[in-house]
Amino acid sequence: MKRTATTIINLVFLLVLCLTSAGTIIASKRLAAPALIYLDPGHGGADGGAVGADGTAEKDIVLNVCWSLRAYLENAGFRVKMTRTGDYDLAPANSHNRKRDDIHRRCDLIDASDCLFYLSIHANKFFAPSVRGAQVFYNKNRSEAKELAEAIQEALGAILKNTRRFAKPIGGKYLIDNVKKTGCLVEIGFLSNPEEIGLLKDAAYQERMAYAIFTGIMTYFENRAPIRA
Repeated sequence: MKRTATTIINLVFLLVLCLTSAGTIIASKRLAAPALIYLDPGHGGADGGAVGADGTAEKDIVLNVCWSLRAYLENAGFRVKMTRTGDYDLAPANSHNRKRDDIHRRCDLIDASDCLFYLSIHANKFFAPSVRGAQVFYNKNRSEAKELAEAIQEALGAILKNTRRFAKPIGGKYLIDNVKKTGCLVEIGFLSNPEEIGLLKDAAYQERMAYAIFTGIMTYFENRAPIRA
């Protein structure tokens, strides 16, 4: 039994190594220089975001997914920045409206960077507990954002095998509406769904989620002409 387990672990390690190497080759062919991707884990600090029935906070799950996604991207040769790297918001200490100042700061950080695109990672909640599934949203006025969203959505469906949703345009989201850089909102699932919240809390599933998003990003680059960062 131990020998079988060791063999499986070794095979998984080799597979991840091969996939990461392939990603590095694709990135080097498509980019004239190491491109920057900005990751935006939603919420943080006093703002927990959506909260499940058991108290699970969106802010913690999306941060974990972003750290895993960052590792995949950096191993593939990208530069990566995150709007937050811990449990805090981005509003100044003397803020009288922390939520507003936090989202403004996120927009400013992304737009002040030389990022090729950004991904804002969130988790969802709905009054009907049967609703589930990861979904990617984009600004309808940005054709590149649509291509990126569709590539990520397709990878989420193929790898997670538990979402039949499609990438959709969205309005009324401050960051998506106001950031000048290309980007997408990735809703990784519903904390209100009893089965999905169990998955979202699981470290292995969070890793799979990050890998699915990474795969979508690499597909996006694979389908495009060389890009300068």
